[in-house]
Amino acid sequence: MSPATALVHETADALRETLRAHGLDVPDLSAEQDSISLGDITVATADRLLGAPEPQVERNLEEWPETRQVMRRLGAAFRLATGGGFLDLYFHPDCVRCDRDAVVALGPIKLPDAQRLLSALPKGPQEP
Repeated sequence: MSPATALVHETADALRETLRAHGLDVPDLSAEQDSISLGDITVATADRLLGAPEPQVERNLEEWPETRQVMRRLGAAFRLATGGGFLDLYFHPDCVRCDRDAVVALGPIKLPDAQRLLSALPKGPQEP
């Protein structure tokens, strides 16, 4: 394994562990050549990914207007955390036919953006 590939894998592992420490489930996070694929996450996870506080009132995050707001906030927070990085976001609404819940698909991010994201995330669980 080349040093560059090893660094991508190390960063993916560190990102996975940091997100897990915050109670965030990003099951499809994986290393790909020179980038890290974040995969599909629930809308609730997307809402909390970059430090959004737990909602005090119950919201229906499966609805398109709410999800669009979550995606806007996540995109802006990612740009801020990475110094201008781009996160490709796509909403897949729940599908009665497929029996799948709604998810936000996160596109792959380049290694430098993944490293900046990792350093922007608090290392331990967030305080209430």
